[in-house]
Amino acid sequence: MNRTMTHVFAAAVLLTATGQPALAQPAPRSTIAQSLTAPALPLSRVQDGVIPFPLPKDSQAYASIDGKKMHKYVVELAEISRRYRDAGHPKFWGRIMGTQSDIETNEWLAAKFKSIGLSDVRTQPIDLPPQWMPKSWDVTMTLGGQTIHVESAQPDYGDDGLPAGGIETDAVYAGLGTEADFSGKDVRGKAVFVYSMLGLQDQGGVRRASEKGAAVVFEVSMLPGNMRYQAYPSGAKVPSFTVGNDDGTAVRRMIEAAKNGAAPKIKVSLEIEKVPNKQTALIWGTLPGATDETIYIVAHKDGWFDGASDNGGGVASMLGLAEYYAKIPKAKRKRTLIFVGLDGHHNGADGGVGRRWMVANKATLFPKTALLINVEHPSTIVTQSRPRYYPGDEIAWANTYMPLEWYAGGKSRPELRKITWDAFRKFGVPAEFDPSPTPPAGDAGVFFRFLPAVSASEYHSYFHTDWETPEMVPWTGLEAATRAFAKIIDEVNKLPLSTFQRPEEPAPQRAAAD
Repeated sequence: MNRTMTHVFAAAVLLTATGQPALAQPAPRSTIAQSLTAPALPLSRVQDGVIPFPLPKDSQAYASIDGKKMHKYVVELAEISRRYRDAGHPKFWGRIMGTQSDIETNEWLAAKFKSIGLSDVRTQPIDLPPQWMPKSWDVTMTLGGQTIHVESAQPDYGDDGLPAGGIETDAVYAGLGTEADFSGKDVRGKAVFVYSMLGLQDQGGVRRASEKGAAVVFEVSMLPGNMRYQAYPSGAKVPSFTVGNDDGTAVRRMIEAAKNGAAPKIKVSLEIEKVPNKQTALIWGTLPGATDETIYIVAHKDGWFDGASDNGGGVASMLGLAEYYAKIPKAKRKRTLIFVGLDGHHNGADGGVGRRWMVANKATLFPKTALLINVEHPSTIVTQSRPRYYPGDEIAWANTYMPLEWYAGGKSRPELRKITWDAFRKFGVPAEFDPSPTPPAGDAGVFFRFLPAVSASEYHSYFHTDWETPEMVPWTGLEAATRAFAKIIDEVNKLPLSTFQRPEEPAPQRAAAD
């Protein structure tokens, strides 16, 4: 079952666009797939493979918005995540709320705001309830003397732990986890493996297995390789894990190879803790304008693993906007610009503590707000997998970045929709043809009800995984999206506040997805 994989992420040392040492992509840790062996592609070459959109002649004022400079911020944020990993958290890591990496991220962002020249740079602390942390886990499967150590298994966020010593039970394969897949299968008290049709956790199969009495559930990614994926709470009433494709396929083959009803045995352990007395914080910075009317630019700064696209790219774009407007004299900035680094976006039941704090204080914060831009993974490169009938596995980059799902003001603010669409077209932002008819995802999903909000984000296959590295964030996308956001701000500033202010809309019937 061993397979030598080749992959363009396999890097001992990567180079930035300036040729300086940057980040190395960790090889998937698995007994099924050997360490990646292909030589590194320098990051500079990866970034040179994407083609920038030309700046129109009438938009040369935006030339100083530099995608390559913003990409360096993505690298720096990924380095913060990796320092936390290397400090003793090899499997559950990233810029996680309430951890040392969260503190370091806050210090980093505050320092960036100050160096740019923002005023009133401050930290808004938020006390947290006890935080869910997995201390240790292990998944091992055996059949006829053969053993598989499922290294890519990652517990779903917020799940309960298992009894001391773990559990040992039969392993069952249930296809895609549909009702038909469970027909005739007794999964009570067993470990159930299902595949995710979308490549990432779709949760339906996990919940269905739980309802049918499974003791533990594993959802296998159908993406190539053996990545770790950190899922949101699955909704299952039993512990659940995501599993990389190589490990999952090896498990499936072992189950299918069992004869005479001798199901493979799987041993699973999971120890979690609830860590009390933790804090997170919002980081604020202001560029005063000629009036007390305001425009907010917000981006969540937490992320799983490297968190390069989600949401290192968003933070980088926010900083790019801050740098651009800091060079413009105060008298020419019609409205005050307020930049906010949010936190707690990814943390399950605690998700969105930053945005919730802002909503709770909306009367004070937003009495004269003309616009809020939520910058959320605005640039992710298109990838494709080399078919498996070729030797090895390979992920290849295209020379463009993914289309964005976008939202602009809703039906009650048609002017904002037109401004946004025109800006995207002008600067080459590949957005979907129509804005989302439903509440926007992520942090904008709470602000849209009472603010004129713009949000554009891309939900690529590799987000929330340990393959979501800086190589996934093309500088061209950062540049195009940030220039478009600046154009939106400038066009909004040409119109009076009354154009965009509306009565608060009712809450949607369902919560916006993250």
